[in-house]
Amino acid sequence: MAEWKISNAVFTLRFDTVFNLNKIAQKLLDYNSIFINYEPEEFPGLIIKIKNHKEKYSIVMFRSGIINISGIRNDINKIYSIIELLKKLLKECRVELPNSYEIRLGNVVISGKFDYTNIDIEKIYRDFDDAYYDPNQFPAVTVYYYVSDEYKVSFNIFKDGKFICAGIKGDLNSIHQHINEIVNSFQENIIKKYAK
Repeated sequence: MAEWKISNAVFTLRFDTVFNLNKIAQKLLDYNSIFINYEPEEFPGLIIKIKNHKEKYSIVMFRSGIINISGIRNDINKIYSIIELLKKLLKECRVELPNSYEIRLGNVVISGKFDYTNIDIEKIYRDFDDAYYDPNQFPAVTVYYYVSDEYKVSFNIFKDGKFICAGIKGDLNSIHQHINEIVNSFQENIIKKYAK
């Protein structure tokens, strides 16, 4: 069975509120432990970068009540502690986040290793119309894999059987099972045929 771990997970939160980004940005300037960037002429969101223990998270807040959070690795349930950290930070700025919100897991990137250690990535490139491979730029072939008609993920496959997969979406409670299904299906239907 192929091995994998989460390299990055991106969440979108939707709060039923309107954020005063100017006010929040002004208050957050006083904190040395976080980095903020707010230039509404160039980008409509307030970017907050927080370091928590050894991990760094990027938070983008929009006036409409939408917040994107990225940088979560391994344990996607860390999202809840990041939300609590954000609530605490905003409370210090005199901004109360509503208790109810929508949460959506928008993009998961994983890295891993297939059960095969010698993959003919040149042949994969020749056989797939939408594959991309330029060994002078990047030593992996990129292949799109259709989970359904409307849902595809991309695999970067290295000769030694290592891979990176991006574009995974799903329900937070069943994402691990969903990832296993995608990776094992891809290995069975594609990788197995190109293993030397």
